[in-house]
Amino acid sequence: MWQTQWQEMPAFLKQIDWPSWLAIVVTSSAVSAFVVLAMQSLRNRFAHRRDRRDAALEIAVSLEGYARLCRAMMHRADWALTEISRTGSRDALRSIMLPAFLFPERVQWQRLGHRSVSELRDFPARIHAGREDLGSFAEYGDPVAMGEEVGLESAKAARDALALARATRKKHGCVPWRPGAKDADLNRELVNYIASAEEKRQTHRDRQTPGFFPARSTPPGSVALE
Repeated sequence: MWQTQWQEMPAFLKQIDWPSWLAIVVTSSAVSAFVVLAMQSLRNRFAHRRDRRDAALEIAVSLEGYARLCRAMMHRADWALTEISRTGSRDALRSIMLPAFLFPERVQWQRLGHRSVSELRDFPARIHAGREDLGSFAEYGDPVAMGEEVGLESAKAARDALALARATRKKHGCVPWRPGAKDADLNRELVNYIASAEEKRQTHRDRQTPGFFPARSTPPGSVALE
């Protein structure tokens, strides 16, 4: 039986349309390879997007934490000014300074684009420059003005940190920040504080300007002379 089948095998092989069979085999192999490569590429893309989102989220969380720290410092600066007025001592000024900031070391910067990394890494550099300016001002400036500057610069740093965190979350597809009840009005609090502090700063500068006189209203019934 087997011998008969082996004898018929050459005739069977001659009847096969080999070009068609080879075309089917090659096409099937190519399609399988393409599907495997496409799935692998899609999997890598999802993994890269997830890693990028995780890195962006870690950056945003660190910026939001820094904003809360700056908010605490701006209130501490107000407290220091109150202590100076109450006691006349400048010791309270020693405990206030614009907080330092560094991103966490574990942030995977290679997951983010060059432009994003450049914008983000510029923020700690600006904070460092602000701290140096305040340090110089503390040595030679007025103590009261120093306290006001620390409060104002802390509020501005908090505002900028929140804006950068918000932009980072949005750009990389992270969920928006949902602050608790304590921080629900943080952005509005910072805006109001900055507006008030800048008004005080301008008033302080105007008083130091030679020839500055406060505006006086004309008494009722008097005539202004031209």
